[in-house]
Amino acid sequence: MRVRLLFSFFLLNILAANSQQNGTVKGLAYDTIGRQPVGGVTVSLLDRTDSSLVSFTMTDESGIFTLKSIPNGDYRMMLSHVNYHNSNKYFSITDGKKSIDLGQVAMSDKAKVLEEVVVRNEAPPVTLINDTVQYNAGSFKVQPNASVEDLLKKLPGVKVEKDGTIKAQGEKVNRVLVDGKEFFGNDPKLATKNLPADAVDKVQVYDKQSDQAQLTGFEDGNYEKTINLKLKKDKKKGMFGKVNAGVGTNERLEGKFNLNSFKGARQLSAIGMGNNTNAEGFSFMDILNFTGELARMQRGGGGGNISINISGDEASAMGMNPMGRNAGINTAWGSGLNYNNIIGTKLDFQGNYFYNHFNPKTESHINRQNFLADSSYYYNQDAVTDNMSNNHRWNTNLLFQLDSFNTLRIQPSFNYQQSRNRSNTQYQTLSGDQVLTNDGFSNNTSSTTGYNFRNDMIWRKKFRKKGRTFSLSMQTSFNKSDGDGSLSSITGFYNPNGSLIRRDTLNQENTTKGTLKGYNGRAVYTEPLWKKSLLEFSVGRSDTKSVSEKNTWDFNKGSGKFDQLNDKLSNDFENTYSYTNGGIPHPYPEKEVQLCPGMSWQQAQLEGRLLLVKEFTDQQDFPQFLPNARVQYNFTKFKTLSVNYTASTNQPNISQLQPVPDNSNPLNIREGNPDLKQEYNQTVMGHLSMISPYKNKNLFLFFNAQFTRNKIVNYDSVNQFGVRKTRPVNVNGVYSINSEFNYSMPVKFLKGTVEFGGNLGYNSGKQFINTVENLIKTLSLGPVIRFDINPSKKLNLGLNASLNFNRTKYSLQSALNTDYLSHEFGTSLDWEMPKVFLCHRIQLYCQQPACCRFQYQSAFVECFIEQTNAEV
Repeated sequence: MRVRLLFSFFLLNILAANSQQNGTVKGLAYDTIGRQPVGGVTVSLLDRTDSSLVSFTMTDESGIFTLKSIPNGDYRMMLSHVNYHNSNKYFSITDGKKSIDLGQVAMSDKAKVLEEVVVRNEAPPVTLINDTVQYNAGSFKVQPNASVEDLLKKLPGVKVEKDGTIKAQGEKVNRVLVDGKEFFGNDPKLATKNLPADAVDKVQVYDKQSDQAQLTGFEDGNYEKTINLKLKKDKKKGMFGKVNAGVGTNERLEGKFNLNSFKGARQLSAIGMGNNTNAEGFSFMDILNFTGELARMQRGGGGGNISINISGDEASAMGMNPMGRNAGINTAWGSGLNYNNIIGTKLDFQGNYFYNHFNPKTESHINRQNFLADSSYYYNQDAVTDNMSNNHRWNTNLLFQLDSFNTLRIQPSFNYQQSRNRSNTQYQTLSGDQVLTNDGFSNNTSSTTGYNFRNDMIWRKKFRKKGRTFSLSMQTSFNKSDGDGSLSSITGFYNPNGSLIRRDTLNQENTTKGTLKGYNGRAVYTEPLWKKSLLEFSVGRSDTKSVSEKNTWDFNKGSGKFDQLNDKLSNDFENTYSYTNGGIPHPYPEKEVQLCPGMSWQQAQLEGRLLLVKEFTDQQDFPQFLPNARVQYNFTKFKTLSVNYTASTNQPNISQLQPVPDNSNPLNIREGNPDLKQEYNQTVMGHLSMISPYKNKNLFLFFNAQFTRNKIVNYDSVNQFGVRKTRPVNVNGVYSINSEFNYSMPVKFLKGTVEFGGNLGYNSGKQFINTVENLIKTLSLGPVIRFDINPSKKLNLGLNASLNFNRTKYSLQSALNTDYLSHEFGTSLDWEMPKVFLCHRIQLYCQQPACCRFQYQSAFVECFIEQTNAEV
């Protein structure tokens, strides 16, 4: 309660202080030779003492500019334009003089003014070049050893979240380039966390067009928020890097390094890390997104798309293992090498290699109450796991500029992984009356070795007529894995009075093999119909064949070996998925309105064959029309409203189709359903974006509604011994509606920003509780407020507060309907003192019924060798 009162008091003081009268300055940028006003001039307000940026704006078409809410102080106003020499004006805001009118500010045209001496213009902190916002890195002071991430935190309009996610102008940044080149693939954090800030000359923020829009020259409304880091000239022909290391109590260690060698177009970088402190290593976005990569290989064209769902077990069988943050005690180390270069005049080469070792160890305890339609039971579990994985990944990107009309891109990638998993589990189930139903223990081991290879090729051709293009792409993939494992368990089952009925013993070994082969070919032709209209024809063909083989062997007491094949727990399943599709989207790109209706036809075929013991074949055909439409209205360059409609399908995965039980958990038997149908999704999305890059005010509204037919959910049943059997089935009536909003604005007297946000959602889902259908309705609501305050260039203060409300209603056992409320408060402090940097993080998380969790982190950094920028 005290924390909430303190936060409310702080908020009221800020609002009261912000309401006080501050200064205003206005003026007119004027060409003294051409005798006309100059529009598009960048106006930067700088503190006269240290030249730090206070505010900025841009002149309108009449050359007029106005800056408001300026606190008392001495200032320098810099006006800059690409065609004019910089012009500076000096003034002060005081209690007696709050309004300043600079009148006409003279701008000297570079092309018309002849000077006997060369004048070097001072680079303005922020400039707008067409649709690109460019920041001069030297105008924003950071620590001597700061990373690019620290620099981005200083830029107006750019925000870095606690997890390293970057937002620019309120939108998530999905790509960070270094001199226009990718840095270790497409993970933005690898560049921002590993490159030093003092290597950067300019930071450019822009909306990158889609490849298709760049090829045709017609806008398609698909953009990707991108940051490009332009390096300083002396960093492009030398070597630089950074090493961090730390030790702590309980033998905790962590460290990382980066080393960069650039020369012209050649970029060579190496990074490495190691820790046993649960810190994240490399994100390996390409590996973690393997499921998405496979989906793209099998995706239809036109307005819809197809994705093949791959379970965690299948991903592991293919040599994949998620490598993100885990619970327990984690040890991780890894290294990577990145090389970019332009070879000759026609080849742009990019390549990288990663190695990562990950060893998480966990100890978990579960006490859970399960509610059935007319009763309940309790489940308790204690488990210890020890997992390990080694990953190697190679990626190459070759772009051949064959001539001015033809390009060829080839992108081969290879991933190799070894993994080992061990777990020991003790468990028991009690009836609602606390009478023992079952108990036991299980020991599981597994090891897998696998690799996957993928190659993407695309040839693009532009014709002399604008908009007429042809592209041909081919994606091929081959994955293979081999594994083995063991299961030993003893489970006891009891009568309702608690007396023992029997004990079941399992002592098994298994071997697994998996392969996946596939291709996806696609051709796209575009033809301009009128000056501002484009017609697109596309056709594609895809085939994917996967084989999953598992042999389970029971222990033979007679021979003392595992040589008795268990037919019920063994399978050899072959799955083939093929589709042919075509589409005709028709974009109408206007300056204010962009309209793109479209329709695609998809003929999919899914065939599953069970080959072991008794052959079983299941074949399903899925013909489907997939309509789509997109409308975007551009109020101005930075104010847009877009609405999208798409239809898509999701296919069941191998494990969901296999009619073979999986008993790896003796109390939870899973089995597939060969009669599953594909999911059919219809999605409507709306997005309103209102950006004021010079005033640093941003408003975003987002709406998403998805309706799913034949949703795949689990159908379960629980017998009298507490054993759950689960199989997937299709249901209808599943939908979700969600919305978000975000508004940010500067608080100039604190040299900071305030951000208001929130979300509102309503979801309708279905599940089965012991064979009975349960309808679940969920309402969620969550406002958020954040302050980012910079009273001085050496001090940063962050404050945040959020509230989350959830109301859930069940059609079964309405007495279990819940209202859930949680709130979170946090503060952060970064303070740079002479040769010392202090960092504090405090987070308080509370939920109702009353339960609070307090988290505190602190770091103290001291620079002890100034010449070499070393720190401890």
